[in-house]
Amino acid sequence: MTRHDRARPPMLRRPAPRPLGTAPEDAEHGAPVVRRGKLTIAPRDASYLRSPSSRPDTQLHIAVFTRQYAVGSGMAGIAAACDPTRILLDEGLFFGAEELRRSRCRRPGCRVLFAEADRQHQDLEHMRSYYGLSERHGIYLGLATRVRHDGRPGTVVDTAGQYLVVRLDDEPRPVRRHVTYAMEYESGPGEWTAVSPVSHAAAPAAVG
Repeated sequence: MTRHDRARPPMLRRPAPRPLGTAPEDAEHGAPVVRRGKLTIAPRDASYLRSPSSRPDTQLHIAVFTRQYAVGSGMAGIAAACDPTRILLDEGLFFGAEELRRSRCRRPGCRVLFAEADRQHQDLEHMRSYYGLSERHGIYLGLATRVRHDGRPGTVVDTAGQYLVVRLDDEPRPVRRHVTYAMEYESGPGEWTAVSPVSHAAAPAAVG
């Protein structure tokens, strides 16, 4: 990892997040798993331990897609952000990252993403309440949401206060975008919904 990479926010050092339900074979290695628009957590899948223990592993890990699990030439699945080559997660026990705080994994790979998840949760709750996209347009705002800005498609990869951070398909560097300014949201396969601005006097200024 270069010095420039280390200076970037943790979410922007990774591939774009993908929704839970994406086939691991179709996701980039290390891409965070998103459930209901937020980062996802799960306990370890004990069936993959060399010596399974009867005592449950209660630590919860941030979930990422892996294509390099250390079985044979590399198995695809959902793994822990702290060690995606050796810790597979129990795919029957997913939670939102803001839940069950006392059981959080404290290893660096998970710890930094838990901090990001807390920040994103606050940002998204504010944006959902303030802009009312669900009530006004039937759009659920969150990570991994597909959007178009000025007709250019991309994916929501992070938040920045009152703004979305979007990785456009034709531009590798993520950009900050206003929730409603020149934005469309994917509402179904091949279907896009243009959203209207709100009239609140305190609405943040559009950028870009």
